[in-house]
Formats: sequence, structure tokens, C-alpha cells
Amino acid sequence: TWSWGNNLLWGYDEKQDESISAAWRSAVDGGIRFFDTGDSYGTGKLEGRAESLLGQCRIESSAQGICYGTKLALYPWRQTPDSFVDALKASLMRMQRDKIEIACAHWSASNYFPPQDKALLEGLARCYEYGLCDAVGLSNFGPNTLRKANAFFKKKGIPIAINQFQFSLLSTKPEHSGLIDTCQELGITPVAYSPLALGALVVTPDSAIKSPRQVESLPRRFLFSAVRPGATDLLMVINDIAQQRRKTPAQVCLNWTISKQCLPIVGARTPERVLENLGACGWRLDCNEVDALDLAAASVRKKAT
Repeated sequence: TWSWGNNLLWGYDEKQDESISAAWRSAVDGGIRFFDTGDSYGTGKLEGRAESLLGQCRIESSAQGICYGTKLALYPWRQTPDSFVDALKASLMRMQRDKIEIACAHWSASNYFPPQDKALLEGLARCYEYGLCDAVGLSNFGPNTLRKANAFFKKKGIPIAINQFQFSLLSTKPEHSGLIDTCQELGITPVAYSPLALGALVVTPDSAIKSPRQVESLPRRFLFSAVRPGATDLLMVINDIAQQRRKTPAQVCLNWTISKQCLPIVGARTPERVLENLGACGWRLDCNEVDALDLAAASVRKKAT
């Protein structure tokens, strides 16, 4: 839901809301049972828009067994545990809920203001203890900060459900840094966001106007122009496998993420995009294909991170 409400990066317009609702229904009908959002999703006056739209989708459906997670941003003014509790309560209000399945930290402050991390973790613990969430989650926590957070929550008997991180064929650091292995060791589900590298793996800037995967923003165009020239071999391998498999490049990229034992979360605002994403399920790349993709990814001169 990152793109729901974000007009700076994703070109969101409120006229898309009907299509977004249809996309959500298509995802649920297709078997998707985890939806991720965040209280910072939405630009300017639209901040929190993604939560509101997701909440509206939920109450308009009778679908059961769906897991929702929202991420709480570490804004400078959130310096106490209760400030994060209040943040979750505001998210729940936007989503029209009394409780959510997973309350997540959006990132760690350990590299720039460690005291805020203490407030964050204690705040998430209180959210759990107050019955505002069923589990806690993390996002953008590296191996070391993840272990520290796990030790903190373990003492309190609070389960960490997920850890999200950027992971794609253009951003392979989580695999080489041991982050994925650390998640698995600790029993935390590794969740890969931006598995298509904001579209850089599947969109050509020159076809931005004609492509169904339009590049709506200057930041994304800049990313594409920075990383794609050095990723020619990788893009060729992706397209070759897609043709051989009769799949789309996006489906190949998503399946590669799954092959790394990660749960990919990929955005969609139309039913057509949801159906394409679902086409990444029900089959697996073989070892030779994964190796070919890994080798090509290692040769990329400039990564997406």
C-alpha cells in the first residue's frame, strides 16, 4: 500500500481509489492474506491515506483470516514509549479498528539517536501489553539491531512476527550480510519490500508514457537512469527466463525473492497488476535459473541501495 496516497513517488490521485479497492478485492480473492501499510504512507495532507483506504477496504468485505500490519514512523517528536502507543491508536482510528495483527517499527534509530530506539521498543511492547496488537514487527533492522530487539522482546515474552527490508535483484545485501539467515535463526519471517526495485527491474524509462507500468515521478526516473545502464546483463537474464517460462519479468523477480525464503510485498493499484503479481505463485525457478540470476545480479555496477 506504499503507493496508496503517495503522489510524489507513485503519482497517486484520489480518482484511483475505486481501482485500489478493486485491486484489494482481487488480492483477497486470489488468496493474499497479508497486507502491509504505514502511518507515513501518503504525502503532505494525504499522510495516513494508505491506512484509511486499507481500513475502508476491510470493513467493506466479509473476508476472514487476513493479517494486517502497520509501521510506525520514528518522527523526531516521538521520543517516549507512550508517543508510539498514541501513534498506533491513531493508526487504528484511521483503519477503523480496535486492534491490529502486527504493529511494526518503520526503521531503527540506532545509527543516529539510540535513545529513540529504546522508546520505540518499549512503546511497541506496551502496544502489545495493552491489547492493541497481536504481535510486533520490525522494518529495516540489520542483523545486529535485530538481535538486540529480539533479546528485548524475548524477555517480555512478546513475539516478533516479521522483519522487513529492501531486497531485490538490485538490492541483495540482506542475503550477503546474513540478515535473512538471522531472521530464520530467530524464527522471524523475513519480508522483502521493493522486490521490483520500484519498477527498475521491469520498466524502461524510454517507454514511461506508453508502458502499463508507468514511471510517474522524477525520483523513480532518476533511480532508473542511475542503475539500469549497469544492469543490462541482469535485465537480459530476467527477460530470457521470463520468455522461456512464459512469465512476465515481474513474476520472475518475485519468484526469485520467494526462492530466497522471503515473503515479497509488492504494491498494486489495479486488479490487473494484482493478477500479474499472483502469477509469481504456484511454481518455482530451478537451481540453474536462480544461479544465473544471482550471477547476473552480482555483476550489476550500481545497486538500488
